[in-house]
Amino acid sequence: MDRHTQRARRWFSGIAVGATLTLGDPVSAQEMRPRAAEPIPEPQLSERLAELVPTCLACHGENGVPNYAESPIVDGQHEGYLFIQLRDYKNGARKHEVMNEVVKDLSRQDLRELAAYFAARPWPRVDQPPVADENGVVERLLAEGQCRECHGADFMGDGTMPRLAGQLTAYLVSTMRAFRLKERTNNAAMGSLLDTFSDEEIEAIARYLGAL
Repeated sequence: MDRHTQRARRWFSGIAVGATLTLGDPVSAQEMRPRAAEPIPEPQLSERLAELVPTCLACHGENGVPNYAESPIVDGQHEGYLFIQLRDYKNGARKHEVMNEVVKDLSRQDLRELAAYFAARPWPRVDQPPVADENGVVERLLAEGQCRECHGADFMGDGTMPRLAGQLTAYLVSTMRAFRLKERTNNAAMGSLLDTFSDEEIEAIARYLGAL
């Protein structure tokens, strides 16, 4: 065996050993399958708050879809926004006969825990019929109301600004009218922005947002 043949054999032998060390045992199809994302655990609630949650779900829905058309989706809503609304219900800045009663004896920490709990739940998909924006009327109304400036280009909100995309249409109509009529007063800017909008314009905006 000449010198070149011996060198070639040593080279191929090295490749085989390296491949054995690198590849190891065959990988099963199960091992190659991407791992499912770990579910995000819901925040733990105190026993007292855990007992209160069924009362919340009676209106807002066990699966996140409210049982009443004018009750908002709260599952997956932003934690900061939920906390502010709960705080305002407690101190009376936002009026609602049921909600004022539900939170009246809760502490500030209780409100924070409830907000975190519902924010951690997934936003439900509610199929509401899409609306054709003929002649760009809704876009004009959204621009006049400066809606994207606060709620974001896609109306997903952030922090203390609520998500509007996919919210129940009936709730959006109800709360926008309440702002316009100054029946809801815990956000003066909203009352001013909606002051000149007609019922028909409010309904058009609500249908558009609800279908997103």
